[in-house]
Amino acid sequence: MADGIEGLLVVVGAALGPGRWFADRLADGVRPAVLVDTAAAAGALRDRDDGTTLVATMGDDGAFTRVVDGSRIEPGVASTVVVAVPMAAVPQVLRELAVHTGPETDVVVVTSTMATTLDAARPLAGDVRLWAAHLLFDPNVTAVDGQGVFVAGEGAAPAWLEAAVVGSGGVLRSGTAEEHDAAMASVQATTHRTLVAFADAVTRSEVDLETLWTLRTPLFDSLFGLTARALDPRQQAAVVAVQAESGGTAGDLLRAALRDLEAEDFEASVVRVRDRITGALFEELQASATAGIQAAQARRRDISRRRRDGRLVGLRRVGTSGPVRVGRIVDVSPTRVELAVLLVGPPGRGALLDGPGLDNAQRLGVSMTVRRRSFGLGHIELVPEAELAAVLDEQLAFLGRDVRFLVPESVAGGGVARVVAQFDGLRDVRLVDEVVRTGQRSVVVHVGIRADRDVEATIEAVRREVEAAYAWPVGVARTLSRDVFDVAYLGPSGTFSEAAARQCATSVGLEAGNLLARATFPDVLAAIRPGTIAVLPISSSASGLVSRSVQALLDHDGALTASGVVDVAVRFDAYTAASRPLESYRGAQVFSHPQGLAQCTRFIARWGLRPVPTDSTAAALALALAADEPAVALGGAGLATGDLHVIEREVDDLSGSITRFVVLGAPGEFAPQRDGSDPTLRSVRIGARAADALPLLGGAGAAFSELLTDDAGRFLLISSATGGDAPGTRLLGTLPWSPRTPVVRVPSS
Repeated sequence: MADGIEGLLVVVGAALGPGRWFADRLADGVRPAVLVDTAAAAGALRDRDDGTTLVATMGDDGAFTRVVDGSRIEPGVASTVVVAVPMAAVPQVLRELAVHTGPETDVVVVTSTMATTLDAARPLAGDVRLWAAHLLFDPNVTAVDGQGVFVAGEGAAPAWLEAAVVGSGGVLRSGTAEEHDAAMASVQATTHRTLVAFADAVTRSEVDLETLWTLRTPLFDSLFGLTARALDPRQQAAVVAVQAESGGTAGDLLRAALRDLEAEDFEASVVRVRDRITGALFEELQASATAGIQAAQARRRDISRRRRDGRLVGLRRVGTSGPVRVGRIVDVSPTRVELAVLLVGPPGRGALLDGPGLDNAQRLGVSMTVRRRSFGLGHIELVPEAELAAVLDEQLAFLGRDVRFLVPESVAGGGVARVVAQFDGLRDVRLVDEVVRTGQRSVVVHVGIRADRDVEATIEAVRREVEAAYAWPVGVARTLSRDVFDVAYLGPSGTFSEAAARQCATSVGLEAGNLLARATFPDVLAAIRPGTIAVLPISSSASGLVSRSVQALLDHDGALTASGVVDVAVRFDAYTAASRPLESYRGAQVFSHPQGLAQCTRFIARWGLRPVPTDSTAAALALALAADEPAVALGGAGLATGDLHVIEREVDDLSGSITRFVVLGAPGEFAPQRDGSDPTLRSVRIGARAADALPLLGGAGAAFSELLTDDAGRFLLISSATGGDAPGTRLLGTLPWSPRTPVVRVPSS
């Protein structure tokens, strides 16, 4: 609420110009107010009617009729009235307002001819406190810092008026109406007459206006552009009134100036006129002129720049809050702008016919036709980028997807949803489901993805964001007792084993260049020697025991010891060499590592695919690319290339499973545990027959044990009990181990 304002406020002419400026600053929704305009204009204020601020028209008898429901308003006597209407309408408006004013009413009439206005208003306004105000700036601009408002009338300006002007960054100036009008003879009357005369001279030229505008200089651009202000039909009555008020003074001054220019050398005239302006003022005028020229050319410059860089833009009519056209500028002429309109469809269901938005437009069923629109350069303006983003949020559809995330068990699903909600371009983010597995939590979050985004790329980016927020440990292992330079893994590059080797290398401080890819599990084990350690997959939370690793360990003759584990989150996507509908691959071969095939049985069965085991997922991708007939490969996320396409994501039976790798080295490679109090220490043992593990499960004392088996009877036993031995088994070592895999019980015989 502005300082000093109490009681009812009435603003007449509130829809546009100075009236809108006062309405925006005085009608605050707290004090009662009536915003009045014609029936045609009041519709623009309809959304301001909130029950405290009312929007109305005014009849000949002064009665207010509310626009939203047609009811008659009888608000009583106003304490503050602002009249901002064309000068010809002021007498009639003041007569109609008489029923709403009294001796304690402040009435401010907005005018540029103060003496005449006040003389005419006093007998019509009745017994009120009366002032005239002139806004010395364009009331449509949002920032008025440093701009002036001149007030004349009965004593000092009211406190509420000063608060409104100063609070907006403006400067309130007071004086007599005669002082104001004398200054306006030059500030307005001479300016208007000069601009009209300049426009008259230009339009008399034998060169057509289109050519003149094309060949314009910055000075001509600015000056000829200003003539539109004096020639504007909406300002015609005010311009004519100013001329009449000046009493011909402006014309006399211009005629005298032209006579002097004709009578002497032009250069002498330039010097003579410049000498009348003081040095400081001349410098200020130069700065103002430079800023004015730059401002006049700024819109054209910015529009041309947007055309050159191809950025998405929003265009709307100058000075309005009307619809925004969104697209790319394809042509700019001296007077026109051509826009390829890319935002199509109804509000909230729209699409952007560009980039990823094209595919989404097809899904939404909107028109795929890009239409071109031509606009007058002087009639449009660029929408600021922040506002353009808001327009896109309002107009574009949001495509719903349920996205699965794998996080540590201790992380709540709601926390994951909050991280996802902060991602740009998402809406309607909510937790759908969460399931706790051993050591991990599967969280499903629904997201609405804005229709100008690549849906799959956005999902992957969100996944990376969640992975960064809730990073898994890189691994846990006993301390090295000597320098290690290499980590061997089952290659080639691009496999989950490489990811495990990289995590292991990070944990022991090695560079990625020290990773050694080997072709088979026996080759990986054969690489182990002093200075070289290895990682080998041992179990999966989705498919259980990694049988080939266990068999390779059982067959290996060399001495080795296990010292730790590395966990890798595994997700399988389906890849093909051609981007075709998945239906066309029904019955095709599907390549992957045996563990990958075991983790994607439902996808394989759904499409009737024929499993073909490979040495690695990387080899599977290569085979699918080289196949003579349509084929599918199953591999990790993010492996698509120009030749390799993702045909379906998350095809594993249990999305977001964990594969545990065991860290192996030569005897003596790892230092012994300094104390035996670590509760995660477990003895890890393998064997060819599950029955051989039974004696180890029946020892004295309490113990926690996990037993994993495969169809052939091979097993992995992890136990907190460290004693005992059994024929046919192999002890890999005692190492840190946290339970992350399901317990598989030995079936009773």
